[in-house]
Amino acid sequence: MSNSTPNPPAPPSLPDARVVDRSVRRALMSDLPAELRDVRRIVLSDTMANGVPVRPSALCVVLAAHDDLADGPLRFTAAHVEELLWCGLSEFCEDVGLEMPGGCPEALHAVLAAASARDLFDGGSDPASELFASFRQLAAS
Repeated sequence: MSNSTPNPPAPPSLPDARVVDRSVRRALMSDLPAELRDVRRIVLSDTMANGVPVRPSALCVVLAAHDDLADGPLRFTAAHVEELLWCGLSEFCEDVGLEMPGGCPEALHAVLAAASARDLFDGGSDPASELFASFRQLAAS
């Protein structure tokens, strides 16, 4: 008779974080207007080309939160940028039951940079200089 104790049961295996991340991105992307899906593609391409890629999950959260709060897909105002950075991103994640991914401020900055460089903002948007000023002000605090 052996005196060995039984092995504890193995913990349940968790899904691969990349798969969960991918499924969340797909779900968020499916609800975005075509203009924001194009912005996503542009941002990913530009940031990869510049050697400073953004996290795809953060980019999807930023675009989905923007779409949820904005008056139009390509309308960005200084107040809207502040709202996203101050509480909009975290409230959006809470509302949809996600943990906010790291890199959301960098993803928002990349969206603003790409939209500014390609003149994608709609007519109701604030000038890019005001958008970046709001971003810098909150990012520094």
